[in-house]
Amino acid sequence: MFTMSRRQFTKSAASAALLSAAGPLGNSRAYSAETITAVEWGGKYLEGIEAVAAKQSNVNINWQRHAGGAMVIMSKIKATWPKPGIDLLAGWDPNFQMIAAEGWAEPVTLDKVPNLANIPQRLLVKDSAGNIVNIPRAIGSAFWAYRKDLTPFEITKIEDLLDPRLKGKICWPVPSLGSNLQMVGLALHKGGDERNLEPAWDFMKELARSGNIGRVANADQDVTTSISTGETSIIFATSYTAVDLARNFKFQYLNKMNKETGFRTFVYHEGWSVLKGGNTKAAFEFANFATGPENNSYFAQKSGSGLPANVKSQIPEDAKPFALTNEDMERYVYIPDWSYLSTQGSSWMQRWEQEIVPLL
Repeated sequence: MFTMSRRQFTKSAASAALLSAAGPLGNSRAYSAETITAVEWGGKYLEGIEAVAAKQSNVNINWQRHAGGAMVIMSKIKATWPKPGIDLLAGWDPNFQMIAAEGWAEPVTLDKVPNLANIPQRLLVKDSAGNIVNIPRAIGSAFWAYRKDLTPFEITKIEDLLDPRLKGKICWPVPSLGSNLQMVGLALHKGGDERNLEPAWDFMKELARSGNIGRVANADQDVTTSISTGETSIIFATSYTAVDLARNFKFQYLNKMNKETGFRTFVYHEGWSVLKGGNTKAAFEFANFATGPENNSYFAQKSGSGLPANVKSQIPEDAKPFALTNEDMERYVYIPDWSYLSTQGSSWMQRWEQEIVPLL
């Protein structure tokens, strides 16, 4: 008869448990969480995506924050490529256009991200080889808005920004923040476009001389702080920022104004790219988890990012003012050449510093 001592039994049981956890081939990684490094925006965005991440345990995430506008990190990636140390990069249209041009993205497929089947195809960005480089998670918009309690009169046209009653009331983003859409809007109203900003530069000089710009924003947090403290009351911002501020203040959104007023709305999408050379499998796994119908809606609700990209997701109540019908798209929206915008950041910032800053 086979017998085993208590000590031998304990040792044998522990070994069996270890082998079981490691799997039949002794690969313990198959049963332990993978770790990725992800770059995300701060504030409600980070809080929202962390809340989504907390609902799963397969992927651990080392979160890093964007410093400044989302395009700032692109030069850092270029300088450290092919080892940028980033697995999952949060970005928007200009980022994805540059990523596609540089060939930095691991191709996205339905096998890797099954939830891509429920995301509008028009949001997908492809590289020269036809590979999808992005995983959309939210549809947002950028437009003018103002705090009703601190703005002395109803703003109805872009020329109102020059009114002396708005002394120090405007928070103006630098060209590197938001791809300079605020100046593209000015150019459109004055007969130009993103490729011809001269009319916008002329208006910008007049506005700078007026003294109505009370704060120049270098990052989204500058916008939020300036408006929240009452330093300024008028902003050009994203739906994300507007929703965040509207939780505490009464706002007038100028996102559905006739083109003749000069106030244009810009629609964009944001999401992720999985960069080559890192833990791509785990990055895709988390991105797919986060863009499922329920989680995508949960993220939109927690972060205020805008409309969920997944068509099966419910739209959060505070995002409904930014929903646009096909007719609205025709009447109020301009979609710029994102690829072109992504190449102009440095030159526009240089011109801003040389021609506008001295006038402020």
